[in-house]
Amino acid sequence: MDSAAIFEEHRAFLHSLAYRMLGILADAEDIVQEAWLRWVAVPAAEIDAPRSFLAKTVTRLCLDHLKSARVRRETYVGEWLPEPVADEETGAPGSDEVSYAMLHAMERLTPTERAAFLLHDVFGESFEEIGNFLSRTAESCRQLASRARKHLKAEAPRHEVEAGAGRRLATAFLKAARGGDLAGLKRLLLDDAILISDGGGVVRAALWPIYGSDRIARMYESLTRRNRIPDEVREVRFNGLDGLAYVREGQVSDVMLFEPWGAKIGRMYVMRNPGKLERLGI
Repeated sequence: MDSAAIFEEHRAFLHSLAYRMLGILADAEDIVQEAWLRWVAVPAAEIDAPRSFLAKTVTRLCLDHLKSARVRRETYVGEWLPEPVADEETGAPGSDEVSYAMLHAMERLTPTERAAFLLHDVFGESFEEIGNFLSRTAESCRQLASRARKHLKAEAPRHEVEAGAGRRLATAFLKAARGGDLAGLKRLLLDDAILISDGGGVVRAALWPIYGSDRIARMYESLTRRNRIPDEVREVRFNGLDGLAYVREGQVSDVMLFEPWGAKIGRMYVMRNPGKLERLGI
């Protein structure tokens, strides 16, 4: 098998890893392209384990990228959310294990914690191999993954999620929002629900999370009263969560994803940043 064919064999894994490390599809694609350039620059005879070589390359490129991204995000306007992406766009590996909610929670991890957790818990790499990727001992990588799990567990839903709850909640939320049904909206939300939105400083969005069912419901009831109704609304599913996409003038302007906690909405993620929605054009 020639070098191009070997790389293609591992492309889906590399793309999936890079997206889950970075949260932005275009950045993941750039990382994979850079990995390809480094792959072809090394004689094939010098590479004993192609997957290991490529995973190490992508991991280190992602860590370098996250260092610079952390500086940029310090000046980001409002909350930063990952780009919503259909599972098939990120590559098959890891699609079920890493939902949008987890991607957001992983922003609180250090880059090395994030790498150790993803490589071991999602992609099944051994801690010995991860140590090679990160230039650390296997035990150090085990501790990184353990700390990551503890952080993520603290962010996890507190209740069992009913089967089909996400789709049901999305449909009911749309009906209540369209009708300006304040009481109906509140019934769909936990009392301590949280809404997090990302406008990127480009379009209007809440700069800080909105807490509580009353405040969230009143906001959407107010939008209906002010006739802030999109041309079209579609039910969607991105990154393992169900939600709604608002379409205005043929372009997706908003994506709302609902994280069920039990039978109600525990968290809402609202993407309004046009740069993170441009791939979703209708």
